[in-house]
This record gives sequence, structure tokens and C-alpha cells, in this order.
Amino acid sequence: MERGCGMDTSEPGSAAEEEEEKTLAEQRPRTRSNPEGAEDRALSAQASVGNRSEGEGEAASADDSPQGTAAPDGTAWPGPAHPAEVQVKTPRVNCPEKVIICLDLAEEMALPKLESFNGSKTNALNISQKMIEMFVRTKHKIDKSHEFALVVVNNDATWLSGFTSDPREVCSCLYDLETVVCKSFNLEGLFNLIQQKIELPVTENVQTIPPPYVVRTILVLGRPGCQPQFSASEQMKKMLQCPYFFFDVVYIHNGAEEKEDETSWKELYAFFSSLDAKGTNYKYEVALTGPAVELHNCMAKLLAHPLQRPFQTHAAYSLLEGDEPPEAEATV
Repeated sequence: MERGCGMDTSEPGSAAEEEEEKTLAEQRPRTRSNPEGAEDRALSAQASVGNRSEGEGEAASADDSPQGTAAPDGTAWPGPAHPAEVQVKTPRVNCPEKVIICLDLAEEMALPKLESFNGSKTNALNISQKMIEMFVRTKHKIDKSHEFALVVVNNDATWLSGFTSDPREVCSCLYDLETVVCKSFNLEGLFNLIQQKIELPVTENVQTIPPPYVVRTILVLGRPGCQPQFSASEQMKKMLQCPYFFFDVVYIHNGAEEKEDETSWKELYAFFSSLDAKGTNYKYEVALTGPAVELHNCMAKLLAHPLQRPFQTHAAYSLLEGDEPPEAEATV
């Protein structure tokens, strides 16, 4: 009653406004640590997404979020991401990662088409092995609690090295691998193998409680565009939609060298985009006719923690003053 009488007798535009600003100031700290306080606040959607880092406000909106393109004909699922799925927010923490690196051993990976640093021709398998080793060793230096596993993919997927935080164990299995002729790409078998080897974490509140770890799969694929063998089960859908699971792709294709394959590799790349229901995966495509350094650049961009990186379309990597990123991008 005393507070109500005081507000009734205050001068408009002075004490009343100060009381309102004080109330909002008291509520803001509870937004980060108290989920009930965040839900009770009657603020606009723009203010709520402002809790994330610069550039994430635009990324969290339904209209501007990167949507998965339609998969090639014959693939009924998954379709475009639902806005509610894209707007799922998780704490931006550097929790341990369980990284599953999947290396393609199709015969195309052994073709000497990439231009190496000294101008000679090299193959994608050799460059991929080197960039994977650099990735594992660098991630280990960033956080020694990260764990790595190695899977080789040909006609089937084989779990070559179990989860370990020792980069030497992974790298010891990385070399002396032989390519084979692959007639198909069994993506469903790869996902089934991953499901058998991992257990996705569960938290009481996705938006406020950090997970004990996240699982990220990085697929390095180097075969021509082909329709993957894939039929999404309910368990597979749950894994792809889990906020703690990420599926990044580095796709090495023939590019403009073989024009008859141009459409097929683009369809396969679009298919990988359609799997991204949350809009949080990273996907890169590199032409075999280009320089090998492009592969290293893609792998370097994947060093960022999946819970701390922006949406891929909002990421900018330029360090030059003259190359200012667009307003919608977040420099990482």
C-alpha cells in the first residue's frame, strides 16, 4: 500500500520513470541465471535474443535463419527447418567436445588433382590427412579435455579409433590408408554406427544449463555427387535435432572440370544442407581443381567450438581493416 500511494502522488515523467527503470535494471541480471525470471519478463523478442553475442540476434530470427534446401528427389525427410527449432538457444560455453572425424576413402580421394604449396599436384587424401592431424593437435592445445575418434568411410563405415584425448593415438591410425572403388555412399550406415558409439547428453534446461559435453561429427567426403543411402528413423531424427549434436561437412568435388557432374555434386551438397534442421552445422565445398590451401582453410574454420560459433552465414574471418564484414555478420 505504501508503494502504491507513493507512485500515485509522484510527478509524471520523474519518479515514476525512475521507478520503472530501476525495476527493469533489477530484472536484467536474472535473465542470464534465472530461467523463471527470464520467462516472466514482458519484453520484446528482440531484447531476449540480445543476450547472445553480436550477430546472433539476427541469426535467431525465423526469417533470417539459414534454412536447409530441399533434398534431391526421393528423399522425403528432412525438410526445411521449423523456426522454433532454429531459435533453440544453448549456453555459449567451452564444454568438452567429442569429435568424430569421418574420412572418405573413395578412389577419387587418391587422384592427383589438387595444387600443393610448391605448385605440384597432390591428392585430396594426402591433404586431408595432414589437415586432420593439424586440427586434432590444435584442438588439443586449446582444451586437453576434447576427445577424438576416427572413422573411415568407403562402401561402409568403420570405427578405426575410439574416443581419446591423446592426439598421437588418432594420428597413428590416420596414415597408411588405401582407397577403394565405392559404388555407393551409405550415410545411413554411418549414422547408425555413430549412434552405437555415442550417448547424447541430457540437461534439465537446454537454455540455461551447460551440457557436460557435445558431440560433433566432421565428414570429409571426396566422391562425385551421388544419392546417399539414407532413410531417417525416429532415432536418427532425434540425433540430428539434438542441440548437442553437430554434423559438419567438408565436401571435395570435381567442380567445373567435369561439367556433367556439376549438377550432381550441387544436389549432394544441398542434401547435406537439408539435414541441418537447427541451422547450426557448418558445410564447406572445395573443388579438386583449386589450391590445396582451401582445404586447410576450411578445417581451420571448424576449430571454433560449435556452442560458441555463430551461424555459418553470419561468420566473417577477415582481419584486414578495409574488408569490413556486413552488419549481419559476426567476426570470429
